[in-house]
Amino acid sequence: MNKKYFISVILPVYNEGDNIKKVIEDSANFLQDRDIFKDYEIIAINDGSRDNTAAILSGLANKFPYLKVITHCRNLGYGKALTSGSTNAQFPLVFFMDADGQFNIGEIEKMLFYLEEFDIIAGNRYKRADAFYRVMLGKIYSWSISLLFRLKLKDVNCGFKLFKRETLETENINCGAGIFYAKLLLKAKNRGFRIKEIPVEHVPRLKGRQTGVSPRVIFNAVIDLIKLKSYVRAEKAETLSKIMGRKKYEDEKIYVKR
Repeated sequence: MNKKYFISVILPVYNEGDNIKKVIEDSANFLQDRDIFKDYEIIAINDGSRDNTAAILSGLANKFPYLKVITHCRNLGYGKALTSGSTNAQFPLVFFMDADGQFNIGEIEKMLFYLEEFDIIAGNRYKRADAFYRVMLGKIYSWSISLLFRLKLKDVNCGFKLFKRETLETENINCGAGIFYAKLLLKAKNRGFRIKEIPVEHVPRLKGRQTGVSPRVIFNAVIDLIKLKSYVRAEKAETLSKIMGRKKYEDEKIYVKR
């Protein structure tokens, strides 16, 4: 692989004091050691953590000059953290990775091979190392997205995704939960960008507690799906209106010429 890449690594962080130091150090060492990256940055978004995450990130920022820390004064949610990271990213490739230590950043090398043909490369946790109920909820969610929106991905919410910067359109993604990826990917698909899903390794969480499957979060995800369906319908109607408007304009031009 002779091509050199410029990449922004986005890490959403919420109460990951037990994991974040190793995740950032592993990411930094990988980016430094691999000569395929010409320039890079790591952006950690502290999404209102209530543990010692802030102090750890502050110390790491002094150690790694290419580490940027963005702080939310209160917990705004996973999607808002990713939005903050992507809007502050400066490089042509933007890579999202969860900060819980369940991914190996080295898996990104498999994704780079697809950049000539695809615009977004999404990870699929082919052997998901989570509790059975989390795995089943993830499968049901991805199946629902596929059924409702024809976005045929096996693992929509896998937190390991590589984007070309031009595919990211986060301005109108007003959701703080897991629906972020579904909406972002749908917007990219509707704009003609190509998406490739590949299997990635997923390892058990060794420290800290998982979040994201409380009844409130699940309820909000269902509400977000309903809103997303309305959004897609409205966007299609707007696109059709623009097409019809252009056609009417062209027809009028032809009529005047005659």
